[in-house]
Amino acid sequence: MQTSNNGLVLDRRTWVVLSSLLIGMTAISSLLLVLEPGPVAPLPEVTLLSTDQSIDPADRLFNIPRNQDWQAIIVHDSGTDDGSAESVGAAHERLGRDGLGYHFVINNGSGERDGTIEIGFRWQQQISGTYLDGPGADWFNSHAIGICLIGDADTGRFSDSQLRELIWLVRRLQDRFGIPREAVYAQIGSDSHRVSPHFPDAWFRSTLLNH
Repeated sequence: MQTSNNGLVLDRRTWVVLSSLLIGMTAISSLLLVLEPGPVAPLPEVTLLSTDQSIDPADRLFNIPRNQDWQAIIVHDSGTDDGSAESVGAAHERLGRDGLGYHFVINNGSGERDGTIEIGFRWQQQISGTYLDGPGADWFNSHAIGICLIGDADTGRFSDSQLRELIWLVRRLQDRFGIPREAVYAQIGSDSHRVSPHFPDAWFRSTLLNH
């Protein structure tokens, strides 16, 4: 009888321990499912103007969780007379680039207010761009900040507001990441061997920081 009672007590204790362990494991599993990050979705575009008095534009520009190892800046034009980050992003989506390939888009007034800088989700998440193809594209996409000016440099000029905001943006990025003037590239126009005469390249380069 003593042995039987002792055996019964041991079985009950074992059941209690196993039940507690099972409950604990279930709770931990549920917590891990809640904390597990889901797929990264594009964030909504954020806009800024260097002349905005309601905020500190630089604070909004660098309101990012972390910094990637940015070593260069590359400036393109959209090749279209009008557009915005939304339309460029849609075009990139059709090309299989997972949304807007640039980090920034500077508007000409056709889609957003003239000079407005749209901050793309790739900048907000500090991830590589998908704006360049061909030899060397991987390095540039991973290490160069991509900026797109809305406009077609083959047929027309960019607005004063666009150029003002471009210079403001590039200089802030240069200063933050120590990017030298020689690592700022303007590939504007359909001729990859020269910058379009509609873009004031010499003047633009004279405004850059000389790190």
